[in-house]
Amino acid sequence: MKPSNVRIAQIADLHFGRDVPAVAETLLTELREVAPTMIAVCGDLTQTAAKAEFEAAREFLDKLPAPALVVPGNHDLPGWRFWSRFARPWRRWSTHMTSDPRGAVVHAEDGLVAVGVNSARSWTLHHDWSRGRINMRQLTAIGAAFDGTPRDDLRVVIAHHPFLLNEAGLSRGLVGRSGLALRHLRRRADLLLGGHLHMAYSGIVDGLVVSQCGTALSDRLKGGEPNSYSLIDATGDRMTVATRRWADDRFETHDSVDYVRTDHEWRTA
Repeated sequence: MKPSNVRIAQIADLHFGRDVPAVAETLLTELREVAPTMIAVCGDLTQTAAKAEFEAAREFLDKLPAPALVVPGNHDLPGWRFWSRFARPWRRWSTHMTSDPRGAVVHAEDGLVAVGVNSARSWTLHHDWSRGRINMRQLTAIGAAFDGTPRDDLRVVIAHHPFLLNEAGLSRGLVGRSGLALRHLRRRADLLLGGHLHMAYSGIVDGLVVSQCGTALSDRLKGGEPNSYSLIDATGDRMTVATRRWADDRFETHDSVDYVRTDHEWRTA
């Protein structure tokens, strides 16, 4: 049987309230042109979780040209509005978004199984509440979504917080319980998608490909990186992760890395 061709457009950190309209419109145009199988939206759709920001994010999502799997980020929580943060942290998210922040979200089609989980938390024992966490209940849900699906399908996990840091992001920290998650996902998942750091890179950790993308359309640029999104193409045991960076008035390919899979372990080609 001929392997399926899968194309994923990965966007993150939209931060409506700090969005740049020209970049947003160009991104929508480009997404229509590249025709992805699925669009992974890796959290932080808003800047302060304000009602108007959620409305703007919803309007943008409704214009996406392919099925979108959307997960929250830490900025989609009510910030320092303590009553809202602790008593009803996801009220506005649930009003404006279609995904349930309390459970896993699954998208499956020929050659692809993608599971989204909410790694943002109202509070954690770590002093930096923005860091996020993943738990065993979520890992069990991911495993259940993968069980019974064709083993050669591309298996993707979508969250907001990172499972792999580059040198510039070492001070930010990995998602909480990342070690447990990687042990659970090894040889079960192929690709981990995230955002949060506003930096674009990819690499291998424990035999899985990790792709981090920058802020897709906000002015909250970090580390000197411009706006960007990632375009991921996979066919059988080969995958390419390309970073598309904003340059002048359009997106251009800045970097591209090839990966190959052997016995359900990925490595750089």
